[in-house]
Amino acid sequence: MTGMPAHGDFTRRVLIAISLVVIVALTLFVLGSAVHVFLMVFAGLLLAVLLDGVASFVSERTPFPRSLVLGATVAGLLFFGVALLWGLGPRVGAQLSEFVDLIPSAVSKAGAALREYEWSRKLLSLTIEPKELLALGGGVLRPMRGLLSGAFTGIIDLVIILVVGIYVAASPKTYVKGALRLLPVSRRARAGEVVVALTHVIRRWIAGRLASMLVVGVLTIVGLLIAGIPLALTLGLFAALATFVPYVGPAVGAIPAILVALTDEPVKALYVVLVFTIVQVLENYIITPLIDQKAVSLPPALLISAQILMGVLLGAAGVLFATPLVVVIVVLVQMLYVQDVLGDPIRVLGSIGVKRQGQDP
Repeated sequence: MTGMPAHGDFTRRVLIAISLVVIVALTLFVLGSAVHVFLMVFAGLLLAVLLDGVASFVSERTPFPRSLVLGATVAGLLFFGVALLWGLGPRVGAQLSEFVDLIPSAVSKAGAALREYEWSRKLLSLTIEPKELLALGGGVLRPMRGLLSGAFTGIIDLVIILVVGIYVAASPKTYVKGALRLLPVSRRARAGEVVVALTHVIRRWIAGRLASMLVVGVLTIVGLLIAGIPLALTLGLFAALATFVPYVGPAVGAIPAILVALTDEPVKALYVVLVFTIVQVLENYIITPLIDQKAVSLPPALLISAQILMGVLLGAAGVLFATPLVVVIVVLVQMLYVQDVLGDPIRVLGSIGVKRQGQDP
């Protein structure tokens, strides 16, 4: 008789433990899905800020209404994207397929080159057997093919980003006013100032990134063509896209070019390193400083730390959107804590003069 309650209590505890595990697993699953949705919506809002900035800039300086300019901007971007895919798509696709096929050969040649030196043989013996280098190439190849096979998912995400961006850009005041109505009346004016500051800062950051991507892409393609590197167009476009992620992106963008150069002539890998070094020196010391005069400049250590953290938590998508998220967080901290709580009338990110009403400039 005394053992029955104990057995029932044990069973109840087991059921409670199982229920907690299930609840935690479901919560993590929902949060994981919600994070992906949040990143897609965030990307759509970034697009909306860009479209709104272009439409407002043109409409304020021309007699054309904002709605007409926005429609023309969206149509122009879509036309440019279709034309780019139509004109360069087959060529880039062929080069991309060729690049994927070259990866095992590139890894194998890299291993052969490393085996020529005593120090590199010792290093390889401590890390990975030379026989496994080709297998490593296959390991690199599989995720890339998986990436290509996931193109449909990418298209769905792109459609979500476009829909959110276009609808928000078409009537931004509607969404801003709706969000502000959720706040107390006494806080709405300040929240409006924060929204204005966020819009200006994000708009400048996007403009700076696009300018850097364009310059880096053109310089990389020209440099690779001069060096006689195969697949220069695809490699240059990849380098331009990678530049969207500051600091980490340029290093990642150089890896495919080095692999391609190794399949042609190992010495060309040195040319690739030289090209990317020159481009990065120009970007870091000439292009970026000129852009940051009218854009947004953040401490490198802060951005790299955020990219590492977001990469660990959310993977590649986290790294991609780490910088704009940091920009948003920094603006919120500066305005809502440094300005409002500490009473320090600093300029937001050192480039936007949005302050509380009544403060000295």
